[in-house]
Amino acid sequence: MKKAILMCTCSFACPSMKDIDFGELSERIRLELSHDYMLMHPRLCEENGENLLEDLLKDDVYYVTPACKEEKQKKLLRDGFARAGVAMNSNWKPVSISFKNTDQAINDIQKALEESE
Repeated sequence: MKKAILMCTCSFACPSMKDIDFGELSERIRLELSHDYMLMHPRLCEENGENLLEDLLKDDVYYVTPACKEEKQKKLLRDGFARAGVAMNSNWKPVSISFKNTDQAINDIQKALEESE
């Protein structure tokens, strides 16, 4: 199964993500972690984010979503997954990067990717 990282940056405005350098994080993911592709979006939970999910999501891909709290992600991304016809319970792993720094975020993303193996 392919592995994709769909990172939501919360418009770079969320105080809970103030200690994350998204430029460094994305480059480290690209260089250090085993995945097939990655994208960053300012608000996956908004209408254009849901449209993206509907067009992008496929059944044969495992999606890791570094973003806000995991419970909140489930609620906010549910419609995008439903519109794409992709089951969240088997194709998706949320990763909370709230209140973390760049190193902590990369470690949690790596763990989520390893869980898919």
